[in-house]
Amino acid sequence: MFEWAPLGSARNVCIFHPDHRFSKQTCIEAQDLAGETIVDIDPQFAAHQMNFNALRFAGVEPDILVEFDCNGHEAGYVSAGLGISITNEIIAREYAAFQLGVRPVEPSALYHYVAIWQRGRTFSNALNVSLEAIITAFSKTPTREQQFLQTSS
Repeated sequence: MFEWAPLGSARNVCIFHPDHRFSKQTCIEAQDLAGETIVDIDPQFAAHQMNFNALRFAGVEPDILVEFDCNGHEAGYVSAGLGISITNEIIAREYAAFQLGVRPVEPSALYHYVAIWQRGRTFSNALNVSLEAIITAFSKTPTREQQFLQTSS
């Protein structure tokens, strides 16, 4: 019934104020989150709960400052120094203007993005151009290593 095109994939990263202690680390692990104030985006998704559940399993309750279901706001809270957040690489890339620190997180979820449309649908020129632009934008996602180098320079 549907056709689809893969757009890209992403893993979890931690975003934080550039002066945060995480800027000296190459990777953030669940135990590193103990004692951190957390800005939690999309708390209903299991992928965002992995690290928090790992903390709870270790007997540490995460200190969640705010939970909400709309990405974009987290960059404001984090850039103001109110806490750290775990999101995925593609969303974190959108926050480049905030000059936040970004590091990979382990364990990490793996996100796959796809464009889906009705099988047999004939695209207008505008839809073709839009799909090509989206695929191109996702293909420009820097690798985790490139992101680390960009934030540490």
